This record gives sequence, C-alpha cells and structure tokens, in this order.
Amino acid sequence: MSKTESRKLSDDYEVADVLGRGGFSIVRKGVSKSGGKTQVAIKTLRRLGPAMMGASQQGSKSSLPMWKQVSISDALLTNEILVMRRIVESVAPHPNVIGLHDVYEDAHGVHLILELCSGGELFDRIVGRARYSEFDAAAVVRQIARGLEALHKANIIHRDLKPENCLFSDKNEDSTLKIMDFGLSSVEDFSDPIVTLFGSIDYVSPEALSRQDVSAASDMWSVGVILYILLSGYV
Repeated sequence: MSKTESRKLSDDYEVADVLGRGGFSIVRKGVSKSGGKTQVAIKTLRRLGPAMMGASQQGSKSSLPMWKQVSISDALLTNEILVMRRIVESVAPHPNVIGLHDVYEDAHGVHLILELCSGGELFDRIVGRARYSEFDAAAVVRQIARGLEALHKANIIHRDLKPENCLFSDKNEDSTLKIMDFGLSSVEDFSDPIVTLFGSIDYVSPEALSRQDVSAASDMWSVGVILYILLSGYV
C-alpha cells in the first residue's frame, strides 16, 4: 500500500457504477487499467473543502453548522485511514476482513482501493431468508468471530458491527463473509471524540451508549445482537 498525491486514480482505474453511499463517503466499482483488469471497490472519503462549504451554506438543510460538518468529515477520514493502515500492518491478509490494495489522494478526498465483494450484505441475505437455522447461523457467526479475533489482537475495536457491514465475497451460499467499514473503529486508545458520537443504535453496547470506554466486549455485544436476528428474523 502506498499513498502519493502525484499519482492519479484515473490513471490506474476506470471508475464505474455506484455501489453504496454514506454520510461522507461513496463506494464505486472500479476496474484496473493494468493487464489483469482486476475489479475493485473504490471508497472515496470526501473532504469538505472551501468550494463545497460555500455551496452547502446556501442550499444545505443540515442542522449542523458548516464548520462542524467539515470537522466531522475530516475526523472520519483520518480515523478510517489510521485503522486501515493498522489492518494492513497487523491483520491482512485475513479471509474475514476486507482487504485494502492501495490509497490515492486528491482535492476531492482520499480513495481507498478495496477488495470487491460481489455477494452482497449479510443484511440482504437475512431479509431474503427470514431466519437462519442454528447450523447456518453458527457458520455466519463463526466467520465474524474469526475476523474480530484478528482485529482485536491488533487492538482494533470495530464499534459499528452490524449485518450491513458484513459482505459476502460472492453469491454462493457458502461464500466467505468479510467485516468491512472501519470509519467508526478505534485503534488502541485513539478515538476522536467526534467519531465516538456515531453508531447504530440497534447494535451498540451499553457502555458505548453511556459514553464509557469501549473494548472487545463491545463488539461481542453486537455479535450477540446479530446472532439473535439470524435466529429469530427480527431485532
């Protein structure tokens, strides 16, 4: 993995369809321009610059002041890069954690070149199946637990584990499941106070809700909620 502002994303990748959007990010499909034509997911973490600030001040309906939106976007961007760097150094390659191939940076933000998972979210499979058998639920949770084990050994707490943040490699029923989206994660004791304000209420642990220190146990609480949903079909 390398990062230089002199390299251009468009020189190395063709950017195609949008795969998903977040509050300060967008994920698109990409194809390498090299001989292998490797397909990837390109997650762009947007930086709110002066031009965007001017436009947003005129037309935005957000209740947050513009300077606060900028500070949040910068904090999330910095946090995710920090966590992904630790994953590359101490976790990758791991079958149950999304892989990072490269990083590009330009005036629009930072582009993470990620492993492409074409099997969809765990959330979509839960919706499609209504509920899982105990055997099938165990297979899913086992993969999540293996990914978390590697992350926790590297002192990474995910902090936003949910079915939407678990992707299958392909469409097969026995496809490998990978943990993704580390924008709200923490490395050791580092966590920007802004980042800790975010989370998914259905999966968040009691200590996170009460603004106490989170730990590996916080992620395991989320795994328990996911298991409950797998077996029962509802939150």
